[in-house]
Amino acid sequence: MKKISVFAKIKKWMSTHKLISFVIIVVVIGGGYYTYKKATAASTSPQYVLSPARIGSIIQTVTGSGQVSSENQLDVTSEVSGKILAVNVVVGQHVRRGDLLVSIDSHDAAISLESARIAYAKLVQPAKADDITNSENSLTKAYSDGFNAVSSIYLELPAIMTGLKDILYSQTGYLSDQNSTSLTQTGRVYRNTAGISFDKTVNQYQLDLEKYKLLTRSSATSSIDELIDNTYNLTKMLAVALQNLQSAVNFVTISQPEYQTSGAVTTAANVVTWSNQINNDISSLLSAKNTITSTRSSLKELRTGAEDLDIQSQRLSLQQAEENYAKYFVRAPFDGVVGRIPVSVYGQAGASTVMATIIGDQKIANISLNEVDAAKVQTGQTVNITFDAIDGLNAAGTIGQVDLVGTVTQGVVSYNVRVIITTADTRIKPGMSLNVSIVTKEKDGVLVVPSSAIKTQGNRKYVEVLPASAIAQNSSSSNASSTMRMASSSSTFATSTNNRPAGAFAQTRTMTVSSSIAPTQVVVTTGDTDDTNTEILSGLESGQLVVTRTIAAGSTTTTAPSILNTLGGNRGATGGTGSGGATRAITR
Repeated sequence: MKKISVFAKIKKWMSTHKLISFVIIVVVIGGGYYTYKKATAASTSPQYVLSPARIGSIIQTVTGSGQVSSENQLDVTSEVSGKILAVNVVVGQHVRRGDLLVSIDSHDAAISLESARIAYAKLVQPAKADDITNSENSLTKAYSDGFNAVSSIYLELPAIMTGLKDILYSQTGYLSDQNSTSLTQTGRVYRNTAGISFDKTVNQYQLDLEKYKLLTRSSATSSIDELIDNTYNLTKMLAVALQNLQSAVNFVTISQPEYQTSGAVTTAANVVTWSNQINNDISSLLSAKNTITSTRSSLKELRTGAEDLDIQSQRLSLQQAEENYAKYFVRAPFDGVVGRIPVSVYGQAGASTVMATIIGDQKIANISLNEVDAAKVQTGQTVNITFDAIDGLNAAGTIGQVDLVGTVTQGVVSYNVRVIITTADTRIKPGMSLNVSIVTKEKDGVLVVPSSAIKTQGNRKYVEVLPASAIAQNSSSSNASSTMRMASSSSTFATSTNNRPAGAFAQTRTMTVSSSIAPTQVVVTTGDTDDTNTEILSGLESGQLVVTRTIAAGSTTTTAPSILNTLGGNRGATGGTGSGGATRAITR
């Protein structure tokens, strides 16, 4: 059976029903023409683009550009000299802070460190009983030696004291009162000075001698200490008297060679001998005093432990030895990559010899901002970063530093800002160009409107809103002079406007309406603003529609014709469902 196509059937039907076919064609052509004329008719009322006030965010940013660089790049140098024993890294190797780079011969430093450790350990360890006993015996011997030194001196002093007395006061003495009458005035002054110092020594000698006679080696250590001190002071006084007497004898023999020539040589020789003897006694007593003091201190340390200051001093010496030893092992000062190694094994290192160059992991960027933008930037603010060479990479960062001193170039002040790149990505390399957006202020959960809706008149700021009736008419009417154009066909509107301010429909998207009713001005108080939105502090409510753009009357709009609309009628105007409500606004 031969199959007949659909078009053949329609053609056969139209040839059979010519009158009906003619009427259908006229209706279709006429309807299309009417629809076209309606869609292209010039609007007689202005159109208004409306946007709702909504709860949103204000994000203020400052932008800039610069290049990536490493925060640290350092030539790591040696602080000591010696033979290089090992190079522990290679160029290009990633190292962590503290990783060993180069080892230098540390033999001598290791010995010094071990000695310091032993000294510190000996100082802080408890004393042994044998050590305390030995120290006590040493102290007893020191006191005994000191008493012996004093006894020896008191055995020598009578002869010395008698000899001095004979020189100064016997009838035949070299500087006796009788003989000194022939001295010059200056000579008598020298003689009198020697006599006065001797007289003082004699008085002190007699007092100390009586005390000495009362003591023995077994006397209290405090008494022996006092005896040694007194004897030491006495011998020093005697040394002064002998020095004065020697000065007098020297002056007389030089200035008056004829004076008592028979006794001059003997007197001078005796004075020198006694002076040497007393100086030796002074040294002996001083040595005894020092021995007693040091032995007593050692015994005290053994019994009570070392003094805190001594322990701290030895601890400091140990610390210095440890630090010196550590210098023979050159380590990475921060995380990074080895850029070069200019030394080799068995080479000689000296102070300040470059061991390696380390390039830090931390990437930064230095950007320049004008004084207006720089005033908004603070340390710690968030930075969004993009790279010209890396598509799709949005890195993060923070503000690390803002210079306090600006740079003036041709009258323009700029400030350098350091951006720390916190995103770790191996594709980010020094020298790359980047663009930054610094978030200087962010406020969430505030009422905002598009900034284009804000108008200013003097000191007053306001927005324009259409009456609720005009918006309601556009939302339900199908009149050609009041065509609604919405950003989406799914927009919904409130069915009641009772108890709402003008334009306060539950609208969440931008819409375009035509209205012959002029909008009214609503005074608002604004807060912060960014590139897109402005914060509203008072004057509007969330959801209230404001005018962001006005299209003057006389502009034409074209609605794409649809044969289904023509055949089906304007079902969208009556609230029907289907494609009748899907219109596209074209502004000319």
